[in-house]
Amino acid sequence: MSSIVVAAISNASRDAHRVLARQQQASVQSALTAWVMAQMRVGSTAQFRSLESVRTTYNALPTSLSRFNLLIPNASSPDPSLRAGFLDQTTADHFADYTTNANQLQTAALDNAQQYLTLPDWQTGDFPHVDLVNE
Repeated sequence: MSSIVVAAISNASRDAHRVLARQQQASVQSALTAWVMAQMRVGSTAQFRSLESVRTTYNALPTSLSRFNLLIPNASSPDPSLRAGFLDQTTADHFADYTTNANQLQTAALDNAQQYLTLPDWQTGDFPHVDLVNE
């Protein structure tokens, strides 16, 4: 009887971590979308950069971590939208604390769910996306 209870608790814990992992994926995806939209606008003017130009900037970065760093607050940036960032500092710090592989973004929940996030190359005709990968 006790082994059934332990198994049920273990499964519930793993399921909770997987739900949190999906929420973290959605947060990073939302921040990535906001970054793309901000990059298309040229300063405070009515001019816009092409999507191809923004994609080139994004794909020039070689790792998921370097692409993720586009989303976090950057106090020294001349662009006000980049100073504020697209992902809150607490979340950014949590990823920084757990990520040890530049191509596998980690948090405690992702680690417990045996998953990680990647920011793959942005393909032509698509929009950049965040992948949730099982280890």
